[in-house]
Amino acid sequence: MDFSRVVTPEGQSPRTFEDQLVQWAWYNSPGNAIYKEQMEIAAKRKNLTWWELLDASATFNINESHFQQDSILNGSDVLIANPSSNLFFPRYNFGISFNLGAIFSRPTRTKIAESEIKIAEYEEQQQKLRVRAEVLQRYEDYELSLEVLKFKTQAAEEGESIYTLVLEQFENDKVDFKDFSTASEVFHRANEAKAIAKTRVNKARIFLEELIGIPWDKAVKRRKERERRTNK
Repeated sequence: MDFSRVVTPEGQSPRTFEDQLVQWAWYNSPGNAIYKEQMEIAAKRKNLTWWELLDASATFNINESHFQQDSILNGSDVLIANPSSNLFFPRYNFGISFNLGAIFSRPTRTKIAESEIKIAEYEEQQQKLRVRAEVLQRYEDYELSLEVLKFKTQAAEEGESIYTLVLEQFENDKVDFKDFSTASEVFHRANEAKAIAKTRVNKARIFLEELIGIPWDKAVKRRKERERRTNK
């Protein structure tokens, strides 16, 4: 799968408004940055396997006699050997040791680090799929709630017209109370349904803004600008 189509890379222009929403949702969410950091950590761990080859311990010892004179003058001013002087070599020792386990296990640890990089990449790709699905689903919910509000608004307007007409006829004794009560009930239920539909629109918009990280009004403005550029 071409994951550049799942989430349009930063700096590139999305093909559709829906792709634009997904792009905003991916790059405006701090939580999604975790996956990028995980990939960078895995890559750095792989690089560390090379530097581990340089892990070594060195020792350097100087014999105490190195600081003593090899010969001294006796009472007759004759130069003789210093009894406390070490006449054997070496006067200093130098040693270095390597961790053979680290050397021979490096290929295995390198493969493990490469697998960690792949796992981090797969997790990021899976998150992109989840984000895209969630954004598109919430966008569909928002669009549906708008359509429902449109129908509920129309029903409320029709209910108001009927209620006004029946009220006038009721006041002129042209209809009985039952007809007036029915028209009144229909009118109030239609307004209640309209209010509920409006609330659902607002909730759907809030859920979208939670993902894309910008106000919905700003997103709509960007869409209109995009449409103007496309129609030129």
